[in-house]
Amino acid sequence: MGTETIGYLLHLGYQVMNICIKNIGFNVLGGVIAGIITLVIVAIGKKVFFLWNRHKFRQLFGKDVLKGSDFHLVYAQLGLRAVKNEQGNVVTHPYVKPGEESCGAGFSIDRPVNSCEVRAAKYLAEVIGAESKRAPMLSSDYELRGRVDISFISFGGPLPNYKTKDVIENKGNEFVRFDNQNNFVSKKSGRIVLRREQGFDYGLVLKLHPAQFPKRVWFVCAGVGEWGTSGAARYLAHKWKQIYHYSKKRPFAIIVRVRPNQDESAEPIVKVKNSTEIEQYANVIERREKGNKG
Repeated sequence: MGTETIGYLLHLGYQVMNICIKNIGFNVLGGVIAGIITLVIVAIGKKVFFLWNRHKFRQLFGKDVLKGSDFHLVYAQLGLRAVKNEQGNVVTHPYVKPGEESCGAGFSIDRPVNSCEVRAAKYLAEVIGAESKRAPMLSSDYELRGRVDISFISFGGPLPNYKTKDVIENKGNEFVRFDNQNNFVSKKSGRIVLRREQGFDYGLVLKLHPAQFPKRVWFVCAGVGEWGTSGAARYLAHKWKQIYHYSKKRPFAIIVRVRPNQDESAEPIVKVKNSTEIEQYANVIERREKGNKG
């Protein structure tokens, strides 16, 4: 083989190698660019999803929920009457650990809090923190008893919780109240809208804009039975997207049925967005009871 032929073959080999190296380089560069574009698209998609979720959350809970310190979770502050033993002496440490009543250890608490309200506050604090990236204020009803130009979620019924009482009695509530037997009744007509079944607790999730401050948002999670309160709070916390699709930013009332010791079992029995709908539930109850009597 001649020198010219060998030189030509070597030159051809170099050209092929250069082409291959360029192709590999282009492929690597193309892969890197494609990867970067994919990451950017994914990041943009996550951001858009987060902002859309945040928008829905704000529509349901109000703008104050995004500020943290302007949104309150309100528990009922309680006290204990003086407890006396068989000798008539005041018991200074009346509280005991559940299941350890006979061990003799006692505890003193100035302002006890119902365990169902602790669970309720936990459910809502978790979801508000996750969706708004802000921590809500945890406040007692006694602290806030004189304040109405705020947004909040109150736990427990109108007797133990001042803020729940504010919500139930406000003109913005055209839905539900409690009667003297703890029945859920129409705020307008006073007629019963739900007959409770034995073996269940019941909870109310109520949202309204107070008549005096329509830009604020007031919520109530109140139960007949302690699992009604915490079950209602869990339903609001974990089903807020479903509630948003139902009511958007409008006021509503939802009554849930809950199995004791199972907050996760909460299921809606009554759902209304105006006073006309609540009266329809009352009509159904009346027709059913007239039919049973007949």
